[in-house]
Amino acid sequence: MKFDTSIVENKAQSSKAGDRKAHSPKRIKRGQRRFSSLVVDDDNAILKYVAQMLTRLGCQVDTAQEKPEVMTKVTTDTYDLLVTDLLMPELNGYHLTQSIKKEMHDTKVIIMTGCHEHDCLDMMASGWVDGWLFKPFVIEDLRAMLQRLGLLKD
Repeated sequence: MKFDTSIVENKAQSSKAGDRKAHSPKRIKRGQRRFSSLVVDDDNAILKYVAQMLTRLGCQVDTAQEKPEVMTKVTTDTYDLLVTDLLMPELNGYHLTQSIKKEMHDTKVIIMTGCHEHDCLDMMASGWVDGWLFKPFVIEDLRAMLQRLGLLKD
């Protein structure tokens, strides 16, 4: 799956409504804490894409691709946000979410997936996941989700 990285690079993006430019992220105000995140995906291109978007939104970002690396990071560090792919060869993002939420109740979790929303309804209703992003998504989708979760101010 290909993602449009022009948003991350702050270039103009065209849409059916006409041309528009990506919004530049709001600056972190003095004394305001940057939130920390871990992005987990087996696809390196998506991993970098999401990490770049979070960085542009003022987040400190760690990334992990394989299960041992993920497990090391979640046991040695504390994160405000986990963004994980749902389906990966060595790791199931939903099961990872359950493990994280059992140990770190305050960590917000977003699952990103290429699956259709209809296929995820049972998981969505479970309450383990704080937000869902359906691929492909853009920085505006991520920003809105982070605002809804209270990690970013309007």
